Amino acid sequence: MDFLTHDRATVRATHNRAVLIPVTALITALALIATLLGAPRAAAFSITSPQGVDVASWQHPQGAAINWREVSAAGHRFAFVKATEGIGYLNPFFVADSKQARNAGMLIGSYHMARPDSSATAQAAEYAAALATQPQPSLPPVLDIEYAEGLGPAQLSSWVREFVTEIERLTGRKPIIYTYRYFWRENMANTAEFSDYPLWLAAYENQPPSDIPGGWNHMTFWQRADNGVVPGIVTVSDVNLFNGGEQQLNDFSAGIDVNLGQVLTAGIDLDAIGGQIAELEALGSSNRELVGAILAVAAGALAIGALVAVAQSQGIDLGPATEIVNRVRDLIASGDLPVPDLEAMLRSGDYTIGDLLILLKNAQHFAEQIG
Repeated sequence: MDFLTHDRATVRATHNRAVLIPVTALITALALIATLLGAPRAAAFSITSPQGVDVASWQHPQGAAINWREVSAAGHRFAFVKATEGIGYLNPFFVADSKQARNAGMLIGSYHMARPDSSATAQAAEYAAALATQPQPSLPPVLDIEYAEGLGPAQLSSWVREFVTEIERLTGRKPIIYTYRYFWRENMANTAEFSDYPLWLAAYENQPPSDIPGGWNHMTFWQRADNGVVPGIVTVSDVNLFNGGEQQLNDFSAGIDVNLGQVLTAGIDLDAIGGQIAELEALGSSNRELVGAILAVAAGALAIGALVAVAQSQGIDLGPATEIVNRVRDLIASGDLPVPDLEAMLRSGDYTIGDLLILLKNAQHFAEQIG
């Protein structure tokens, strides 16, 4: 997903602890690095399900247009377009992308990027106003919740409750909740309060995740990667799958209840319907070795260059491994490496490399917008 502006004091208070790594965490990290083994590459993931993209201003570098007819021709059935973020931001491409994707024969949706440090009611109102400009019919509204911004689990739950209640009142539609595992488990205390809302889960891996947080027993949408190569889009793009068939997707968009109730199942090769995805086998693996290495680099116990070898040992190719290293280097240099979150991941051992990449990407976007 895409992020806009952030409060400097909040992010500094959250992330400016990059070198304060407990000795126990560092010992664990170094022990994990010492036991690294190479991981074989796996075949491309395949699945039977309508696929689609989600886009924001990031997919329009220097104002470049998206060719939605090419996106549709590549097999993408739906498109979520970022509408709003926080208070006072409307994606300048929202209306054009929505209309063009619709004209290309795609189902369209939207999402609001939550900024829980300001009023949920006000944010819902601005999002609802934006939705009034989107062609209909559309997929249900989406709350994208990925940042705590200094709020604890009880406060965040209250914020989400206020937002989803208000957006449903304003639009008459039950919203979808977009999140990822680490955020929901750690920042939302894995609450099951919202499990009757449709879930859109970001989980970068080659098999449908079965360890779904928050009391949900299935995903409605699965964001399977953020580096899809999609014809018609000049940048890489988030790519997604709907947990059901074509008719179920149409029914869901029309507001008809659909009974999904299971995780996605294997089927046709994704390469056959467009959007090649790299590293999915590696991204579904445990992230403990890579997290340990990043913490060791942050503490000065491991050279940054060694991180490339550690990432490659986990099955990540040189190009993506180098991107990870560059992101970590930039976050350390700016004081925005999310050390407390990395330590929590290391202690847990339950998160994937894909979860780690979402965390690092979010931290970098957060830092870039306040710089």
